[in-house]
Amino acid sequence: MRILAGRGIPTVSADELAHSCIRRGRPAYRTIVRRFGTGILGPDSQINRQRLGAIVFDDRKKRKILEKIVHPCVVKGLRSFIKSHNRGIIALDIPLLFEAKLQQLVDKTVVVYCTPKQQIARLRRRTYLSRSEAFARMRTQMSLAQKRRKADLVLMNTHGRAALLPQIHGMYDDLRDM
Repeated sequence: MRILAGRGIPTVSADELAHSCIRRGRPAYRTIVRRFGTGILGPDSQINRQRLGAIVFDDRKKRKILEKIVHPCVVKGLRSFIKSHNRGIIALDIPLLFEAKLQQLVDKTVVVYCTPKQQIARLRRRTYLSRSEAFARMRTQMSLAQKRRKADLVLMNTHGRAALLPQIHGMYDDLRDM
């Protein structure tokens, strides 16, 4: 997303919207704390996402409850972003695009693909999860192989950033020419 933003493309992250939705004072905050208890709060009274994640990623029912609380707020944010950027190319980073059935929000779907082993390693670097925790989180989502089959465009990210950059620039040029 940083690469696209660097080319002047308006971008938004569903994960960042979700993080915003659960901040203290936001609509989902009170509902989440009421549902999952004050044990999920950090010393600053903000929701500790690691504590909440430990609860919901081990229990499908609780994860679905959390999604029902957070997803409407995220979708509202995505729709607002789309409406305010209604000309030209925009990029929406939605990791659960297919799982949440949000394809109708976009004209083209792009999946950045890597191997499952790379996916686990990258998730662990980003979140400091153990290998088993990272694997458990991956199992809660559609596999990248399945997403790859559903996507309009697939970018291969198996050989690092240097190999990915030309693909991103080529994709941008193709989309701009449409």
